[in-house]
Amino acid sequence: MDFKIVKAGLNDSNRRLDKILRIYIKNLPLSQIYKYLRKGLIKLNGKKAKADSKVMQNDEISIAAFILEENQAATSSPEKTEEKENNLLFENPLKIVFENKDLLIIDKAYDCLVHGDKNSLDKQVSAYFSSKNTDSSLSFRPGPLHRLDRKTSGLLAFSMSLQGAKWFSENLKNHKISKKYYSILQGNITCSQKWEDYIDKNTLEGKSKEFHKVKISSEEIDDSKVALTFLNPLGHGFYKGQEITFVELDIRTGRTHQIRAQSSLHKHPLLGDFAYGGLKINEERDFYLQAYKITFPKDDAFVKSNSLPESIQIPLDPQLEKILKASNCKFN
Repeated sequence: MDFKIVKAGLNDSNRRLDKILRIYIKNLPLSQIYKYLRKGLIKLNGKKAKADSKVMQNDEISIAAFILEENQAATSSPEKTEEKENNLLFENPLKIVFENKDLLIIDKAYDCLVHGDKNSLDKQVSAYFSSKNTDSSLSFRPGPLHRLDRKTSGLLAFSMSLQGAKWFSENLKNHKISKKYYSILQGNITCSQKWEDYIDKNTLEGKSKEFHKVKISSEEIDDSKVALTFLNPLGHGFYKGQEITFVELDIRTGRTHQIRAQSSLHKHPLLGDFAYGGLKINEERDFYLQAYKITFPKDDAFVKSNSLPESIQIPLDPQLEKILKASNCKFN
């Protein structure tokens, strides 16, 4: 029987064999992969192996040729082949702010999808990663490391290695990585505030994808998750007679529509955010929300060894700056 031998890369190290195969042979069900392992049709370093066997860099995985043919047959339709080719032609190039071997941080444009479109950022980053040929990993794929909604612009981090993905996710979970945003809220906010509320992560309401709300309350509800945001007012002005406040928002959790939902709950919706009770505006954007700064933990071994700065910041979004000038915003 013919076998194809593939070699594990650095980003495959210390991963279970079945986890690697689930990604490398992505179109076959896991039950089928287990069956082939039991029959010895998939081997590790020339020997029959269990699903939970640990794989290290340069280990050789032998896969019966017909298994790969089965996997290929599931992806070789003309539509999918055409989509794969088109993925290399994108409307807008990536705007890279920072890059090292573990992380890629980009400046995401307004109204740009992270997932689910032929021009989405995940596809662009995957193509960029492949073009660099940084590692012949069988199982690692780059991906976004935190949430950024379609109509939010600014800094978005992607993994470029398994180590980078684990480090960023762990430090984000432990609140050692902070994310700050600029936005324009309705009303006059005169002092710093702490918002601690509860969002029902499983419930979306509304008529379409463009108009929906998450359930949020100042009190804990069933299956809800805490949403913690610190707000600092930076300036005040008027937009077409509506009093507005230019704010900095420091979010300590990453819930769906967290800033939009909390701002609405606290009677200061984002200017233009009609879905959450804001005044509908006739401008280039529905509302203005920019992730402008990411701060990393100080005295961290990973930060030091990878030449990662303590913080990454981008200038004020030109469209946000334009609306502030039109509102005659006076800064504190």
